Amino acid sequence: MQNSSNSADTEVNNELNQYESLISTSKIMLVDDEPINTEVLQTYLESEGYHNFVTTSESIHAIELMRREKPDVILLDLMMPDVSGFDIMNAMKREQALQHIPVVILTSSDDAETKLQALQLGAMDFLAKPVDASELALRLRNTLAAKAYQHQLVNYDQLTGLAKFETFLRSTTEATMSFKEAGSMCAVLCVNMENLKKINMTLGREHGNRILQAFAHTLDSCVRSAGNLGAVYGTRLNTNLARTSGDKFTIFIGPLDNPQQAAVLARRIIIESSESHRVDGQSVYTSARVGIAVYPDDAADSQTLISNAETAMLHARSQDSKESYAFYSQEMNCASGRLLAIENGLRDSIKKQELRVTYQPKVDIVTGEIIGAEALMRWMPPSLGFVGPDEFIPVAEQIGLIVPMGEWILRQACSQAASWREEFGFDFKLAVNVSIKQIHNSDMTATVQRALAESGLPAHCLTLELTENMVMENAESNIDLLHKLKDQGISLSIDDFGTGYSSLSYLQKFPLDELKIDKSFIEVLETQESEAPVVKAMVSLAHDLGMRVVAEGIETDIQLHHVRQLSCELYQGYLCSKPLIADAFSELLKNGAASKAA
Repeated sequence: MQNSSNSADTEVNNELNQYESLISTSKIMLVDDEPINTEVLQTYLESEGYHNFVTTSESIHAIELMRREKPDVILLDLMMPDVSGFDIMNAMKREQALQHIPVVILTSSDDAETKLQALQLGAMDFLAKPVDASELALRLRNTLAAKAYQHQLVNYDQLTGLAKFETFLRSTTEATMSFKEAGSMCAVLCVNMENLKKINMTLGREHGNRILQAFAHTLDSCVRSAGNLGAVYGTRLNTNLARTSGDKFTIFIGPLDNPQQAAVLARRIIIESSESHRVDGQSVYTSARVGIAVYPDDAADSQTLISNAETAMLHARSQDSKESYAFYSQEMNCASGRLLAIENGLRDSIKKQELRVTYQPKVDIVTGEIIGAEALMRWMPPSLGFVGPDEFIPVAEQIGLIVPMGEWILRQACSQAASWREEFGFDFKLAVNVSIKQIHNSDMTATVQRALAESGLPAHCLTLELTENMVMENAESNIDLLHKLKDQGISLSIDDFGTGYSSLSYLQKFPLDELKIDKSFIEVLETQESEAPVVKAMVSLAHDLGMRVVAEGIETDIQLHHVRQLSCELYQGYLCSKPLIADAFSELLKNGAASKAA
C-alpha cells in the first residue's frame, strides 16, 4: 500500500509542477476598451500566480501587439468601438503566425448567434461579464493546458519526444539567419539509425519502437553534452535535435569555429550509438551513419543545408568506412541527383516498356555447344541513357521495386526460353538472376510456378542464380527458403563465387546445383599460372559437393584452355558472345557459332 501511495503522490506532484510551470511561463494578452476591466482581470490572475501580461484598451493596436509579443492566450472583448473582437479574430485567421493563438471571449451578451459567430472565427471559450475570479482561473488553465497538449502533438514526435521536422526547420531557419548576421558558422548533421526496418520485420514493431527510443535517448544525451565541446574552442555551442522521419534524425549545432567541431559530435554519436540491446534472449545491435553540411560553405539557407546533410548521410551509408560519417560535397549532390532520377525513372520503367532482356550464352566446355543462356536485365531510359545493372538494381532493391521487376524478367525469359526449346529441339537451360529480397518475398514460390506454367518451360530447365554474399546473409533462414524453391524441380546456382566470405559449413547445407567462378579469378589465368591452384580448389570443392562449375568471363582461348584442364563443365564470356537481345541470340543459335569457341 505504501508503494501505491508514493506513486500517487508522485503523480500529484508532477501535475502540480506542470501547472506551476504553465502559469509561470504563459504570456496573457488582455484586450478590452475599458481599462478598468483589464486592471480587474490582471489583479485576479496575479493572485493565481500569473505575472506576464500584455494589455491594451485600444483595439486598433491589438494585431500589431500580437505580432510583436506572441502571447500564449488572448482574453478578448467582443464589443469595442473602431475595431471589434470579431474584426480582430478575422485578422488573426489571415495570418499563419496568429491563427493558432487560443482566444477566450469576454462578453455580456447571451445571444446564441453572437457566440456561434465567435466560435466559427476560432474562439475556444467564453467568459460572461462581470467575470467571476474562480471561473476565470479555471477556464484560463484549461485553455492553456489544451494549447500545450496541441502544441506537443503538432510539434513533437510522440514516440521519442523529440521535435518534428517542421519545428526543427523553423528553429534552424531562425538560427542560421542570426548566424548570418553575426558572420558565424553552423552545421546540420543528418543521422540514420541503421537496420530499423530489419529490426521491425524480425522482432516486431513494438520491440523496434523500444530500440528506436533507446537510440533517440543516446542521441539526445550526445547532443545535450555537445555544448561542452565548445569549451575546447572557448565557445558555447547551441544545439537542437529532431526526429525527421522513421529512422532519420537531424541535429543543428552552432556557432562553430571550424567544421571539425561537428565531426567531433558525429564521431561521438557513432561510438555511443553502437550498442547491443537484448530482445527475447538475442542481441540486437544498432549503429549510426552521419552526414554533415556546413553553413555558409555548403548552403545559403536552412532547407538546403538540411537536404545537403542528408545527401552526405546517404554517401556515408554507401561507404565501407570505420568513421561512418561524411561531409557534404558538390560531387555528392550530382550523384544524389542521378540517384533520384534513377529512382523516379524505375517506378515507370515496366509500364513504359523501357526494360530489356539480353541473353549471354552458356557453353559446354567439352563440345563447344550452347546449352542455354543467362538472362540479364538492361535499362535504357530516354532521359538517362544506358544505366548499368550495378547502378539501378541496388536502387530497385532499396525502393521495393526489385520484386515486380524480378517477376517481369522471369516471365519474359521463361517465355523466350520455351520458344527456343521448341524451335531448336533441345532442353534449353535458362538462368535468371534473383535478389535475396525476391527470395524472402512470401509469393516467390508462386511467382516461379506462374512463370513456368504460363511459358510451358519445364522446371528442370530453369536455374535461379544468387550471389555468394546474398546467400550468406542470414544463412540459416535462407537454407529453408532455398529448399522450398528447390522442391519445385528448378536448379539453384551461386554466382560470383570467391568474391565473398562463404562459410564452408553453410555452403554444404545449401541445396545448390551450380557454382559460378567469378571472372576476377579467370582473368589471371592467362598471365599467372600460379593462381590456377585457387581455381582448382574451387572446382574441386564444387564437384565434391555435387555441383557443376561455370567459369565466367572467358575472353581468350588460353583462358578456355585452362578452365577445360581444370574440368569446368560450362563457361560464359565474350569468347563466345556478349549478351544479345532475343533476335540476335536466335541467329547465334541458328549459325551454331559456339562451335567456333570449342
